[in-house]
Amino acid sequence: MEENLRLYNRFKAVPESAKKPIRGGRLKGFTDISPMWRIKQLTEAFGPCGIGWNAKVVDARTITNEAAGETAVFVDVELVYRESPGADWSEPVYGTGGAKLVSTEKDGPYFDDEAFKKAYTDAISVACKSLGVGADVYWEK
Repeated sequence: MEENLRLYNRFKAVPESAKKPIRGGRLKGFTDISPMWRIKQLTEAFGPCGIGWNAKVVDARTITNEAAGETAVFVDVELVYRESPGADWSEPVYGTGGAKLVSTEKDGPYFDDEAFKKAYTDAISVACKSLGVGADVYWEK
């Protein structure tokens, strides 16, 4: 059983320096985990991106809510890794992330030119959850 939890146990704890409280919106009271901390965890465990792990975009799409005047972007990734150099790649670990591309604000529509990047980063974060990355934070809520 312990062998099955090897990655989960390695990745579950998040240092305080990688956590930030969410102070507003629907997620107020929850904790945000630094995306760069996740990247560091993958790199420490498997090696550099592209050599020991990789996140391949398999779909990106937008969905518009005409009534609200808002558009969201969604990105799907397949995260693969190998536990040692030369080992076989894992099966894909899937993640879907999203972000607002166009949102309605008090001064009118706002276009976020980083929405695709945010959705990609979110998708990697979601895939990482399946490996146990940051599990202690998610377990709390």
